[in-house]
Amino acid sequence: MLLMQVLLYFSILIIVLLAVLSSLLVINIRKRNNILLEINELLNSNKNFLKNKVSFYNSAKEETGEDLFIKDTENLLEMFRAAVEDEAKLVDSILNSIGPGALIVDENREIYRINESLLNSFYLKKEEVTGRKTAFVFKNEKLEKLIGRAFNYLKNSRENITFYGDEDRYFLVEIIPITSDSGSKPDRVKNIKLLVLFENVTQEVEFSRLRSHFVANISHEMRTPLTSIRGYIDTILDDRTISKKKIQEYLQKSLEEVERLNFLIKDVLNLSNIEFKRNVLFERKHNLIDLIKETIKSLNFLAEKNGIQIKFNYGSKVIDYKTDEELFNQMVRNIIENSIFYGGRGTEIKVDLSESNSDVILKFSDNGRGINKDELPYIFQRFYRGQGSKSSRQIGSGLGLSIVKHTVDLHGGKIEVHSVPGKETLFEIRMPKK
Repeated sequence: MLLMQVLLYFSILIIVLLAVLSSLLVINIRKRNNILLEINELLNSNKNFLKNKVSFYNSAKEETGEDLFIKDTENLLEMFRAAVEDEAKLVDSILNSIGPGALIVDENREIYRINESLLNSFYLKKEEVTGRKTAFVFKNEKLEKLIGRAFNYLKNSRENITFYGDEDRYFLVEIIPITSDSGSKPDRVKNIKLLVLFENVTQEVEFSRLRSHFVANISHEMRTPLTSIRGYIDTILDDRTISKKKIQEYLQKSLEEVERLNFLIKDVLNLSNIEFKRNVLFERKHNLIDLIKETIKSLNFLAEKNGIQIKFNYGSKVIDYKTDEELFNQMVRNIIENSIFYGGRGTEIKVDLSESNSDVILKFSDNGRGINKDELPYIFQRFYRGQGSKSSRQIGSGLGLSIVKHTVDLHGGKIEVHSVPGKETLFEIRMPKK
């Protein structure tokens, strides 16, 4: 009896388990069918969408005569072109915002982009150089070697390069490789471009060269009088039979050479003073008539000694001008001294002061020896002495007119010189009113 009950319970348990398994199987089948149905519906909907789209394009073409499919494609291409142009404008904008000259070079060494600064530096036109090889545009072997090394090693590099022409120009050129695969080896990197920066250092190079020439000229100018002084003194010391008259003559000549040194040192200090005040604003007004009168008064003895007269012409109106008293006096003094030293005895020097609505006008004229036409372009150069000075060996440093030009420039003015030898030499200075 007990056995029969056990068998009955076991049979019922098996029946329940089979029922549960059957229900789970049915649920999975239904879910799978639902998923398949959804996929089928999605495919049918896309298929219907494409059929409807094609039908729409065909019906629109029949009604309007336009192929809307082609039109939509053209619109996409136009959007793509506009995006490319916007990107190009952005690159150009970034390059133009860079101070130095800049260009981008592609793998073929052709100019991909170039900024306005570099175009202006080399007098180039953008449309004429874009897409051209750098070798044909800049024609510089050193630059091409630098670009070649940058492509080969993909490392930043810089070098000073001289570009020769009517006016030589000096640039510090720096090259920065631009790649998308920064970790790859140079021979495996694709789509390489170079950013090439040109920093114009022409002014610095010229200043360095001028400093070297200036120091060399100073050394030469100082050595000449020192050699003469030593020669005279050695002669006096070595020759015991020399007469007192000869000793006095040699000492007088030595004193003249000392005076030359004094002029030289004074003018070098004046140049240094001008450089120091180059960025200083003139704030105080001065009466120019009084300043010029004082300068002429201090030169009267030197003028009389050389048989020269100085006349100063000015109007009744006071002319006040913002300037540095020391610099202005030195400018006037140097021009008058130049006429005294090189004009010759009997020369008459005229100084005229006037003003216009915009400028203060100073004219210095004399009827002395004058300046030859071929010498006029060089008279403001440091240490330049004309033919008249070589023949007469007058006292002077050769810096006087250079100081005048620097002072006029410091005031934002202009100076012009006209000369007819033996008749008239005219220095005209125009300085804008501040």
